[in-house]
Amino acid sequence: MECRVPDPAQQFGVFLDAAEGGRLYAAFHLTGTRGLRRGEAVGQDWHEIDLDAGLITPAKEIVVDGWDPYESEPKTDGSANTIALDSMNIVVLRDHKARQEKERANWGTAWQDTGKVFTKEDGSWLHPETVSETSRRILATTDLPPITLRDLHHVAATLTHGGGGDMHTVKETLRHSTITLTSDTYTYTSLLPELDREIAEEAAKLIPRSPTAAAEHIRSRSGLKTKQRPTRPKPNQALLSRSEGVTPPPHP
Repeated sequence: MECRVPDPAQQFGVFLDAAEGGRLYAAFHLTGTRGLRRGEAVGQDWHEIDLDAGLITPAKEIVVDGWDPYESEPKTDGSANTIALDSMNIVVLRDHKARQEKERANWGTAWQDTGKVFTKEDGSWLHPETVSETSRRILATTDLPPITLRDLHHVAATLTHGGGGDMHTVKETLRHSTITLTSDTYTYTSLLPELDREIAEEAAKLIPRSPTAAAEHIRSRSGLKTKQRPTRPKPNQALLSRSEGVTPPPHP
């Protein structure tokens, strides 16, 4: 008998379909599958990601004081743990990196080399609220109920559990300081990297996606066979672009 896909996975699949093609698609994909917090996503450095080995270490975060962003250490010691990336995330991040390299070339000497994975088009820091505003605009193109970035963090717990992980696995993936925090939040020695990756792969398969050409291309490169839903209308891309802080490169 086929296992029922959890509702959060269904909703996350719809959200990813709507976000596909946007500059922050990889950020949302990473948040909802590997549990990065908003500040950790915008604070993530490329040198803390090994795409060949399939590993990521969220060692920094960008938080706000009032409105001003500043870089900080993760909220707990366990937050800086290294976790595995599934093959789908690796493909998505490679595509994101290629896109960022094109932006770097377009901006030339005006490019700001911050080393961050998710940036403005000129390479400068991305304000955490930009990610939140973009997610709200994506939601406005769908029939989904309100979903916050914190909800995507919790979706990662659901997917990890659905992919075969126990409470300890969820704790390690979300990098909670204690298993008590994990058990208090979710009703369902460090994780071995091989097991972490295996569970990450199984979790990624739980996200049903519409069979668009772009999604099929990513799935074929990752080798994953995910569940599919009927094709849905494309979201209003013009609406999404305005929310991602897209600005034209300077004139030469």
